[in-house]
Amino acid sequence: MKTVVNNKRGKLSVLALSLLAGVLLNTACQKSPSETAASTPETPASTAPMPTGLVKNPVKHSDTADVTKWMDMASNKTPAQIAKEEKAAKDAKEAKAAADAKAAADAKAAADAKLLAAKAREPVRVAPAVVAAPVATKPVDIPAPVVAAAAPKPAAPAPAPVENNVLKVVSSVQPKYPNGAVRAGVTSGVVSARVHIDADGKVSQVDIVKANPPKHFDKEVIAAASQWKYAPISKPQTTMLEFNFKLDN
Repeated sequence: MKTVVNNKRGKLSVLALSLLAGVLLNTACQKSPSETAASTPETPASTAPMPTGLVKNPVKHSDTADVTKWMDMASNKTPAQIAKEEKAAKDAKEAKAAADAKAAADAKAAADAKLLAAKAREPVRVAPAVVAAPVATKPVDIPAPVVAAAAPKPAAPAPAPVENNVLKVVSSVQPKYPNGAVRAGVTSGVVSARVHIDADGKVSQVDIVKANPPKHFDKEVIAAASQWKYAPISKPQTTMLEFNFKLDN
């Protein structure tokens, strides 16, 4: 409803403008040259020529009709149509700018290629070699070569020590039969002991592992095994010793 009212208002405005233009044109045409001259005060001869009383640029009915037609077309367009036309004009402008930029880039590339081709065709100029004239020199006395004394060869490294992990008994001590076992009526026994041997072959520790009967022969075994002596070895070791006890009648 609002669009129809606006269209009617636009048409009425165009119609009023056309009528006003027609009235002005008719009035101007009815004026005579004598009336225009009478109503116009005299001016010096040096001023511009007298006006004729006619409109300088009269409005044509065809122009009024074209304006009316354009205003009708503009009033009938929807916002979507106007936006579409503006977008089409913008796209055409951007396409033209892109085409101009591409044409300029192509022209620059062609000019560069032409310049490179011209440089490639130019002959390579090589500067003539300059040969220096021989210079007379005095004979130089060359001293006799000095023979340096041969440096002594380094001594051969000492051979690495051979590892010796084989236990070899040098001396041993047998335990005595304890008097306590005799008084207790024990006539025999077996004791197993773990012996710790250092690298120099000495026994550093004796541990009773098994004794039958227990606690009758432990002290004698520890005292005797601690005195054992082995040959030196590469690193400390541990071995097991077994002692048998038997009371002779």
